[in-house]
Amino acid sequence: MKIDFKTRYFANPAGDILGGLTTGVVALPMALAFGVASGLGAEAGLYGAMAAGIFAALFGGTPAQVSGPTGPMTVVTATIVAGHLGRPELVFAAVILAGIFQIIFGLVKTGQLIRYVPYPVISGFMSGIGLIIIILQINPLFGLKTFGDVGQALRYFTGITKDFNLNALLIGLLAILIIYFFPFITKKIPAPLVSLIICSLASVYFKLDLPRIGEIPHGLPLLKFPLISISELHLILPSAISLAILGSIDSLLTSIVMDRLTGKRHHSDQEQIGQGIGNIVAGLTGGLPGAGATMRSLVNLRSGGTTHLGGIIHGLFLLAVLLYLGPVASLIPLSCLAGILITVGVSIIDYKGLKDICKIPKEDAIVMFCVLALTVFVDLIVAVAVGIALASVLFAKKLSDQSLSTHSSFDNLEHLHEISEHIPSEFRKRIYTYTFNGPLFFGEVKNFNIAIEKMKDIKYLIIKFYNVPTIDQTGIYALEDAIEFLAKNGVKVFFVGITPPIKVLFEKIGSIKNIDAICFDSLEAALLNIKQL
Repeated sequence: MKIDFKTRYFANPAGDILGGLTTGVVALPMALAFGVASGLGAEAGLYGAMAAGIFAALFGGTPAQVSGPTGPMTVVTATIVAGHLGRPELVFAAVILAGIFQIIFGLVKTGQLIRYVPYPVISGFMSGIGLIIIILQINPLFGLKTFGDVGQALRYFTGITKDFNLNALLIGLLAILIIYFFPFITKKIPAPLVSLIICSLASVYFKLDLPRIGEIPHGLPLLKFPLISISELHLILPSAISLAILGSIDSLLTSIVMDRLTGKRHHSDQEQIGQGIGNIVAGLTGGLPGAGATMRSLVNLRSGGTTHLGGIIHGLFLLAVLLYLGPVASLIPLSCLAGILITVGVSIIDYKGLKDICKIPKEDAIVMFCVLALTVFVDLIVAVAVGIALASVLFAKKLSDQSLSTHSSFDNLEHLHEISEHIPSEFRKRIYTYTFNGPLFFGEVKNFNIAIEKMKDIKYLIIKFYNVPTIDQTGIYALEDAIEFLAKNGVKVFFVGITPPIKVLFEKIGSIKNIDAICFDSLEAALLNIKQL
């Protein structure tokens, strides 16, 4: 991948610095908590967040993405630790080997497979992540113990009313109010950063008794290669493969979420290479393995970060904490961070998909709810795997129920030429057509988006649906996004040969206004309309 250093790292330095600093503060307690949960200690979480944060951003393929220890990666690591008690070198060797596997995944271009994940799976994943964030932050918002498991957090809700800390709750609510209302004053300064500073200063000034981040490990980690014998390689090979696959899926799903929010397109294979390098460094420094972290990436994005620099700054901030800022960061109220994270959780729930849940095909709705439920209550990777499998099975059934036999007359090519020849040559070059041959589903969306990017100096786009027997939610949303993008650039889009059932779906769940005005029975009719414009 050819790298433009200015665009990649320095296109938005002010926003990336603020985004990285804010994300670094948010990532700090998570890193410490993940370290403790893994059984390797809080410093392992901090070292891993620093290593993955800097190197995955430096070499990765997703702008504004922030990497570090995540829940799924920590769970797998804890299992490895439990299986090799007293042998930390085996754990860190597994982390390094996982990083090597991820680099290999990137070199053989397995990352492209993530593009075939259907919209309902992504929608359920996003909404599930949002709910997890909200649920897990309710207890710390009230000044209570933080849980890393949704089930444990829900069970403890019953004790909130009698055990909560009023000071913590007030600071947490203040953080939420600032985030939602400060943008009405100005959007030049990220509201989460303002919230963090005001709430921390208020808690110190009024000497409030509430939970804070507390003592932080300090000092640079030492690079150390974990030495194991060849005969012990089989002990870590399965674990390393699991970490590599899980880390790649976790990161690439976050990359897709970032694509939807930024309007950019990530480089899947480069992202896997970056994550692999980050995990190799994490293993060498005695840190937890990392992956692209949805929550932290969104904090970075909402705080102004737009390029790879934000993730690097986030990692450098954690390095600075190790060296200098521990006493200052230790004063930050945990309820303030909880308030910030709750607003992040609220923002990433896919309201568009949920709003249309009663209108979309029932197969898409089933997949969305299954993924959402499994994400929240079981496991992220299990949710995605089940969602993709279920979407494929339901789509295959839906496709098999369709009759692909159609009867239509061909356009009279000579007559079509008579019409088009009156259109000036330079003008004709700005008219493009795109023909869908077969079902318009999540697998076809990639080709359509790539084709749109290659259309230069386009003025009109005619999309032909003659051979489209069915369309799913992903296809409808992709077409709407493309039409909206093209309209902003002065391009008019027309549909030709769209069937009544597909047109009804567009009218039910789509946002295209007056769809009848852009639908024509033939290419000839569409050209006549263009000629009259």
